[in-house]
Amino acid sequence: MIERMRKFTLILHHSDYLKVMTGLQELGMLHIEKSTSEKSEKLLSVQKEIQSYSEALKFMQKWIPENGGSKTTNLLPIQMRQKIENAHLEKERLQMQYNVLAKEIADLEPWGEFDQVALKALKEHGLRVELYSCTLHHFNPEWAEKYALTIINTIAHMIYFAVLHKIDEPLEIDAETLKMPPRTLAELRKQEQKIAEELKAIDEFYRDNSAAAVEIFSQELQELSHDYEFEDATLQSIPEADNQVLILQGWIPVRLETELLAFLDQYNIVHFSKDGTVDDNPPISLRNNRFARIFEPIGKMFMLPYYNELDLTPFLAPFFMMFFGFCSGDSGYGIVLFLIGWLLKKKIKDKAIHPMLTLVQVLGIGTVVMGFILGSFFAFDLKQVPFLNPLIPIRDHNMIFNFALLLGLIQIIVGKVINAVKRMMQFGFMHGLATIGIIFFVISISLMGSTMLGAKPGKILNYAPYGIYLGLAMVFLLNSPGKNILFNVANGLWIMYNTVTSFFGDILSYIRLFALGVSSGILGYVINTMAAQFGSIPYIGPVIYLLFMLGGHGLNIALSSLGAFVHPMRLTFVEFFNNAGFSGPGIAYKPFGKSKSVK
Repeated sequence: MIERMRKFTLILHHSDYLKVMTGLQELGMLHIEKSTSEKSEKLLSVQKEIQSYSEALKFMQKWIPENGGSKTTNLLPIQMRQKIENAHLEKERLQMQYNVLAKEIADLEPWGEFDQVALKALKEHGLRVELYSCTLHHFNPEWAEKYALTIINTIAHMIYFAVLHKIDEPLEIDAETLKMPPRTLAELRKQEQKIAEELKAIDEFYRDNSAAAVEIFSQELQELSHDYEFEDATLQSIPEADNQVLILQGWIPVRLETELLAFLDQYNIVHFSKDGTVDDNPPISLRNNRFARIFEPIGKMFMLPYYNELDLTPFLAPFFMMFFGFCSGDSGYGIVLFLIGWLLKKKIKDKAIHPMLTLVQVLGIGTVVMGFILGSFFAFDLKQVPFLNPLIPIRDHNMIFNFALLLGLIQIIVGKVINAVKRMMQFGFMHGLATIGIIFFVISISLMGSTMLGAKPGKILNYAPYGIYLGLAMVFLLNSPGKNILFNVANGLWIMYNTVTSFFGDILSYIRLFALGVSSGILGYVINTMAAQFGSIPYIGPVIYLLFMLGGHGLNIALSSLGAFVHPMRLTFVEFFNNAGFSGPGIAYKPFGKSKSVK
């Protein structure tokens, strides 16, 4: 249900403005209407701080140890952030040094250690050592005959050698040269170890301070968010009378206005109010029962409705639950999903995530029910169980196919009924009759076509043609009340063309329910068959059977759940919303203030 909204206009004196804004923020109920998108220097500064702390928070969350770590610190948030930034810069510098050293060590390892004292003595006597490397097939044995050449090492297809020669003696050796290193391999490794210890110390600093940093950064981000919200809200007022008077406009659900009025009276604030209309484009606040509220995030993934629309959440909720269960198609999988949601709710302390986990549990219940209807429990056929066989309504794949189409037809008709009711609410009773005519036509055509899908002819089919005639009459004569009959007939032809072409396309879209449900069942059956074959292996067969069943069905649950979430969402947003005449997007109700618990 879309809550009724009321628009308040507050007349504030400039001297009371900040005090009143602080009070409104503490109240946390008024959705302030934006009058400008400009940002002050302070707002930009706070935004930059929020970004910096957000990045620091995400970084430190990765370093929290499994035991949670210590959450106490004497540092202020800015001090902790500065230490982390300095540590990050130092780590980058050390990592660059470490990479350079690693390359130098890798280059020197084939040569081993050098006696720098001996090399210096040779240089004093006019001699020097040159280092060369080349591939084995490129090495020329004549070099060893012509020069004082010593092979140092041979690794894979490479050969490493040194040549002792006079300083002024030219060398004619076609090989890659290596500059004589200023430090020995031992010195390089010692420095590498020292840098590695410094890097390790920085990582230990991150781990030791991660929990405390995350806590104080989260608190600081909350305060900064309040500051940002407050500064942005103060910019939305409209100055009048040489900036002596400021006008602020905002929205609040009618059920909450009593508290706002008490606040305004407390501060003696002059104000005006009026009921919201669709022309004002009020923000949208949804208020549903406990079951439908679980599915609100799904509807919001698409968009919020306009103010004069119907909230489709209560209508999509049962269908989405059934469709998800249909696509998963297995009672055992539903039990697993329910237990996963239950266990995560026990483990995760963040209450903001619990509604999504409750959704997982509800979808698991839907999967249990639909899996039983389809007769599957971890891909084992429940019809093979004697006392359950009479309770399974779906007997074969043809019935599954027809069941998918039937659910699609029901959802489309529900969407059409919602569309008719909406048009009557918005434009008057007569404007919804053409849509009701379409409903009669669709139901009658479906009844006549049901015999093609195996339905037995009955007395009700004798009345189906009358439903078609009545529906066509309503569509052709009542689609545009107040206009002449020729316009209505012409417009009716266009409406019926769109109805017929879109109806069959919409119905066929629901075949995906059948396809996903059957494919999940077939994959589960293959897993069971292969596991049974592994189970026949002597001694270790039962262990392999259990592991294969756990891994195979675990993977199948993940795959089927993904498809079972995406495809019903597509059916909801395209087929159902389109037939229900849904239009949006609406603006989300976002109350200004620290207290957001207005539900």
